[in-house]
Amino acid sequence: MRDPVCGEEVKTTTYKYTYKSVTYYFCSPMCMAEFKKNPEKYIKNIK
Repeated sequence: MRDPVCGEEVKTTTYKYTYKSVTYYFCSPMCMAEFKKNPEKYIKNIK
């Protein structure tokens, strides 16, 4: 699975955030924080 912010491979489920009943996983707390600022910006780029 890939981080929706930076596109890096996510190797752990430590950093996760649920938005509109979907859980997203991140490679770092910085990417998770960036996603939380504007989730729709990143969701539109997910295939």
